[in-house]
Amino acid sequence: MTEQAFLSHTNSETLYGKPGLDLLVVETRLCKAVVALQGAQVLEFQARDRAPLLWVSPLATMEPGVAVRGGVPLCLPWFGEHADPTKPKHGLVRNQLWQLQESRQDDASGEVALQLQFEHPGDDLFPTPFICTLRVTLGESLGFELALENRGDQPAAFSWALHSYFAVDDVSTVKVGGLDGIEYLDKTLDFARHRLSGEQTFSGEVDRVFESAPGSQVIDTEQPIRTRSDNCHTVITWNPGAELASTINDIGEHYRNFVCVEHGNAFANHWQLAAGESAKAALKLSR
Repeated sequence: MTEQAFLSHTNSETLYGKPGLDLLVVETRLCKAVVALQGAQVLEFQARDRAPLLWVSPLATMEPGVAVRGGVPLCLPWFGEHADPTKPKHGLVRNQLWQLQESRQDDASGEVALQLQFEHPGDDLFPTPFICTLRVTLGESLGFELALENRGDQPAAFSWALHSYFAVDDVSTVKVGGLDGIEYLDKTLDFARHRLSGEQTFSGEVDRVFESAPGSQVIDTEQPIRTRSDNCHTVITWNPGAELASTINDIGEHYRNFVCVEHGNAFANHWQLAAGESAKAALKLSR
C-alpha cells in the first residue's frame, strides 16, 4: 500500500521492543494513534494537548494469535466466557488479522478514517459465517463505527463489546458517572443483580454488566474521559483490583493505571440477526 502523509506502517518490535505484530501509526495536527492490524485494535490514542486516552500494559504480549492487554480490543462474536469452556474468552476476532480497506483524511477537518474488515467463514469455533467492518475515526476524539452482517443461512446470536482500557493515574480515585439507578449483574457475586446508587467507584475488584444502559458516561479523573454511544446498550465496568491482578501475568501491579468502561451489546442486549441481516453501532471516546 502506498504510504500517505498521515499514515505509516511499522511493527511492535520497532515501537515496543516486542516483535510479532504489524502496526499502523497515524500522526496529524489533531492526534497521534497506533492501531494493530490484529483485531483492528487501537492501542494508543492521544489528541493534541491532551493526556493519553488509552492504556497498554507494560507487560502486554505482542504475538500473533495472542490478545494484547490494553487499548480497545473488540470482543466478538461472544463477550466473556463461552458456555463451552474449550472456546476462548471474548470471541475470536481480537486475535485475527484484519484487512485495511481504506485510509483517508478529511481535507477540511483533518480527521483520519481507517476502515478495517474481517470475514469469518464459519468453523468449529463459531459456525455462522459473518463479516465485520470497523471504521475508526481519529481526530480530536476517537470514534468507532461497527457494522456486522450474518452471512449464514440461519439466524444467529452475536454478543460483543469494545473493551476500552482507559489510562488513569490511580483507579482507586476514579468515579464513573452516568450509570446511577441502572441495574447491573455483578460477576464477583455470581452475576447477582443489583442497582447502582450514585457513581461507580473502584475500591477493589469490580466486574459489572449494566444492561440497557444510557449512551453517555463521564469518567471523573484528571482531564475527564467522556463516552458517547449509539445503539450500544450494554456497559461493562471492570478493574481486577490488587488480589486478582496479582494472578494475571500481563497486569500485575499495573492494575492501578487503568479502568475499563466498555460498550457493546451483550447478555440481554445481544444481537439476534436473521440470515443476511445486518446491524450497526457507534462509539465516541474523548478527554
